[in-house]
Amino acid sequence: MKRRHFLALWSMLFAKPLWAKQPYTITPSQAEGPFYPVEPIPMRANLILQEQGLAGEPIALLGRVLDSHGLPLSGIKVEIWQCDGEGVYDHPQQPNNQAFDRHFAGFGAVETDNEGQYQFRTIYPVPYTGRPPHIHVKLWQGANEILTSQLYLKGQTGNEWWGGRERQYLQFEPKQLSGGVVGEFDFIVAT
Repeated sequence: MKRRHFLALWSMLFAKPLWAKQPYTITPSQAEGPFYPVEPIPMRANLILQEQGLAGEPIALLGRVLDSHGLPLSGIKVEIWQCDGEGVYDHPQQPNNQAFDRHFAGFGAVETDNEGQYQFRTIYPVPYTGRPPHIHVKLWQGANEILTSQLYLKGQTGNEWWGGRERQYLQFEPKQLSGGVVGEFDFIVAT
């Protein structure tokens, strides 16, 4: 066997095969923002407390939490918080917070199941004072915070100077299905 054939075969033993599963892109983090709830976020998947009189359109937000190889992560606490349908947060630092829509909870949390799946019933995010429509998220593995970020509507990521480029990886596209509007987003985290 010639030396170059030997080296070629030897290098193939240590090269990653082309058919091997490539690592997934880690979901980028973003700022928590000033309106993270001041009280403990309760475990609740449905943030719509009363549909009649609700300012906003209901939407199901669902997806999975996966590791960097695409394997599902169970038992991950997924928190979301967002403004109501008029752009007001349920937070004491929010100006005019007494106008917050009490038909909407504003924040909630769920745990991923054995397949890494999560699901919320919330409202379609709306823009407010220079911010594009978004939903804040925070993921926990036990007592360890593993991701804080924001989700945006596809094509509506705004033009703020901060948090620009990574927003391309933080978009979901709402779809009208027979049961209502659904948005899907899978979180990829390093654990």
